[in-house]
Amino acid sequence: MSQKEMSFEEKVKTLKSYIQRVTDGEDMETVQLDFKENFSDVPAKEIAKAEQIMMADGAKMEDIQKLCDIHSVLFEDMTDEERMQRLKEEMEAHQVKQADEKIENVEEEVSKKTIELKNTHGHPLNILTVENDAIKSLINQIRCNIHDNLSINDEIKQLMQIKKHYAKKDDLLFPLLKGKYDYSGPADVMWAVEDEIKSQLGNSNYEEDVLKVIKRVEEMIFKEENILFPLCVENFSDEEWINIAEDMHSYGPCLVDSLPKWDKSIDINENMILDDDIISLPGGTLTLKQLRAILNILPMEITIIDEKNINRFFDEDQNKVFARPKMALNRDVFLCHPKRVRNMVSKLIEDFKSGTRDSMHVISTVDGVQVLTNYYALKDINGDYLGTMEAVLHIDGIVNCAADGKKGSIKPDIIFPN
Repeated sequence: MSQKEMSFEEKVKTLKSYIQRVTDGEDMETVQLDFKENFSDVPAKEIAKAEQIMMADGAKMEDIQKLCDIHSVLFEDMTDEERMQRLKEEMEAHQVKQADEKIENVEEEVSKKTIELKNTHGHPLNILTVENDAIKSLINQIRCNIHDNLSINDEIKQLMQIKKHYAKKDDLLFPLLKGKYDYSGPADVMWAVEDEIKSQLGNSNYEEDVLKVIKRVEEMIFKEENILFPLCVENFSDEEWINIAEDMHSYGPCLVDSLPKWDKSIDINENMILDDDIISLPGGTLTLKQLRAILNILPMEITIIDEKNINRFFDEDQNKVFARPKMALNRDVFLCHPKRVRNMVSKLIEDFKSGTRDSMHVISTVDGVQVLTNYYALKDINGDYLGTMEAVLHIDGIVNCAADGKKGSIKPDIIFPN
């Protein structure tokens, strides 16, 4: 019975039988031939749905990965253009047939929207696609070098940058798919395969091993662009894409010089709001109570002066190395220093304001305690001077730790991982 004559439940059952055959030791290529004969027209999204059901039924992750390997036979000999054409034909041939005629156009619309976003400068899918193109180019170079008996060491080292590409998916796409939209299958399967690829890249000592792992990299690219991307397009909102775009730049580029910026990305300056007890910042939200607790629990004494050299903030620690009386708040900082150091303090602040320097660090001993006093210029995102922070840190424990090769102790409960 061909897949066209099967119900979806029968398809899932047949796919499970293929996995079992591989598990029982049957040759992968033999199973792939049967799969190709019976499932040559199966859409990629239907395979993803089958994976989802199998996982819900308790299938092991390694079994789902076997299904991915079986399925890869459908596109291993195709060019990128042939793969995209096949995807288009699949979506046209396998639109959902239900009473509601509107559903018939869903996959076609998703396909068009996916292509549009992949070509939108700076959109997350555009960034991932540009990186995939660079990965494919490097893989082609590796194959050429192997064919010409040239070294591939440098190219393999470059390909290890793929970790940055995978991290963008792992941290930004998968949690949203899995946590909010309940698509755990593609995320879990791809994540597991990525780990295998990274491990194999770092341990491929023979050309045959290299050829196998770069083939898996190509298969992953196909799954990203034909399963993962459409799934994200179908579910993610504009606001979610904008949030993803903001975070994506922190992961750095993979095999490209830089990451393009999407014109819909929110300017970080606009994302600071004080609403009653909630402080909204680009990195998230805090309550005023949480902010106070954070400033008081930091392992250092903090002093803040503003751009007019006025003392504005002291942390509330009562056992300071340098006393900071509350009566000094809202007063000129120079009034709090003896005459012998005023010139030094004035010069430091002027350097901070002019941009000559951004920090200064002084190690001293106060009452037998080793102390590191850090001075930092506070600036906004445009580089404009906002004030100066002094952060005083007790370093006796840290120095002893370094001297004793991690045998010292800063706190009784400190842990040094191996």
